[in-house]
Amino acid sequence: PENIFVTKDGRIKILDFGLAKLAQKAGAEPDEMTLTSANTAAGMVMGTASYMAPEQVRGEAADPRTDIFAFGAVLYEMLSGERAFRRDTAAETMTAVLKDDPPDLSTQSSDSAHLISPALERIVRRCLEKSPEQRFQSARDLSFALSALSGTEASTAVRARAATRRISVLPWLVAALVLVA
Repeated sequence: PENIFVTKDGRIKILDFGLAKLAQKAGAEPDEMTLTSANTAAGMVMGTASYMAPEQVRGEAADPRTDIFAFGAVLYEMLSGERAFRRDTAAETMTAVLKDDPPDLSTQSSDSAHLISPALERIVRRCLEKSPEQRFQSARDLSFALSALSGTEASTAVRARAATRRISVLPWLVAALVLVA
């Protein structure tokens, strides 16, 4: 999240991709698919522990659903103000990514927690599924689910509270998803 910036003209930019990988060649052997340098070795687990998908923690192949997990972790943090899997050490954080579910967004102490709809919480939970097969299968599917939220009906109390808020979270989420896609 520290690398997602809003420009003066309202555009969202990701300024540091960290561990970007080149597209993999079809039929390449596993060792050929890992980019290495003097500081890394094939199969080495790399990334920021709080945003790594379980398959990354295990050193398995990543695919677009891995990015959906990372997006879900960022989205969770945007909504709650807390990292979904933060623990005292990187090893404990990676264990939490593999085994624990993050606290419900509705129980977080953040001021915005009361504005989080159950539908949005279900989307975040689906992004953070341990199994890639249980996550959204593409950024397009995730974008569709987020766009559908704008038509959901909210209670009068939540609408009144949301009206006092100047910046809606949903447009920022959709914009960030477009950048990830």
